[in-house]
Amino acid sequence: MTMFENVTRALTRQLNPRGDLTPLDSLIDFKRFHPFCLVLRKRKSTLFWGARYVRTDYTFLDILEPGSSPSGQPWPRTWGLREGLEPANQEDLKLKLLAEHPFLEEMRSRGENLYVVMEVVEAVQEVTLERAGRAEGCFSLPFFAPLGLQGSVNHREAVTIPKGCVLAFRVRQLMVKGKDEWDIPHIYNDNMYTFPPGGCHIYCCLGAVHEDFRTLKEEVQRETWEVEKLSPEGKSSLLSSLSKLLGKKKELQDLELTLEGALGQGHEEALEALPKNVLQSKGAMDAILYFLGALAELSEAQQKLLVKSVEKKILPVQLKLVESTMEQNFLQDKEGVFPLRPELFSSLGEEELTLTEALVGLSGLEVQRSGPQYTWDPDTLPRLCALYAGLSLLQLLTKAS
Repeated sequence: MTMFENVTRALTRQLNPRGDLTPLDSLIDFKRFHPFCLVLRKRKSTLFWGARYVRTDYTFLDILEPGSSPSGQPWPRTWGLREGLEPANQEDLKLKLLAEHPFLEEMRSRGENLYVVMEVVEAVQEVTLERAGRAEGCFSLPFFAPLGLQGSVNHREAVTIPKGCVLAFRVRQLMVKGKDEWDIPHIYNDNMYTFPPGGCHIYCCLGAVHEDFRTLKEEVQRETWEVEKLSPEGKSSLLSSLSKLLGKKKELQDLELTLEGALGQGHEEALEALPKNVLQSKGAMDAILYFLGALAELSEAQQKLLVKSVEKKILPVQLKLVESTMEQNFLQDKEGVFPLRPELFSSLGEEELTLTEALVGLSGLEVQRSGPQYTWDPDTLPRLCALYAGLSLLQLLTKAS
């Protein structure tokens, strides 16, 4: 994870823990996340480790009829480390969309949902941040040497954040209700579409979602069931392909983008990183996209530790450890120290135990052997959710092979 990502995520956790404020991951893209900008949400985003958005080259103003612009007070509000978007009056809601805009036509044909950046947190002055010390995930144990996690020297890292740089943002979904009519509702859910089937919008509300561990577990199970439909050869090939990619975060992210593009266009695409017997199943490809999103949330060090865990066949123990701690504390909003069942570690040797401590520790779960016990920090929940999903997929593939 880059230093910029660490900064924006820490800031978001401070300002809006477990809220809908999204940290910006890429410094180079900040100009595409100002108020009015239109963004796409990744197809397999989940609120458990944070919805993820990608830039477009358009703003809401670009798709209005020529001469249209909001009246009265300006919509954008900005929060500064110096407030996002509200119609100034009812007349603003009468502004007409340019129905035949090429961008809208493309998004409609692909069935994409569009979101408008509503509020942003931005830097009010240029600032250079520096970090000195040892790289994340540096361990001195000899068996980490093959992973490239040993022998790292002291280093210095710096990033300059320019004035006006967007650090975090909020979005709301754009709804196209007719040929040129639109709305930006305050509340939206996954059953709402920017371009409704049949030309009329369907509001289908599921009601309040009780976000407990059971909800996460059911979500992950739905995705693993799709992967489980693959043949034994398909699951084995997928495990082999992922093992080669884990620890190469850029290549993993590139695969995610390519796969998402292939599904978005509604056709198969040659993906050298995935075996052909996997690409034949659209359901499996969709599920793989979900798990790639989870794995992308983990650091490269964690990804390498997962590969080592597969080799040592200790995924079931690690999965049970993460599951046990989240089941007990998912809704716990205060820090605390809690006991661990000794039997969770009884089957692990010294090397496997240290590897497991490092894996969960990089997600913020600090385990102490004395007791045994662990320290719970509610801010680490999204990272643990992503780790749980990644462990669930790899355990399924390992068991099948």
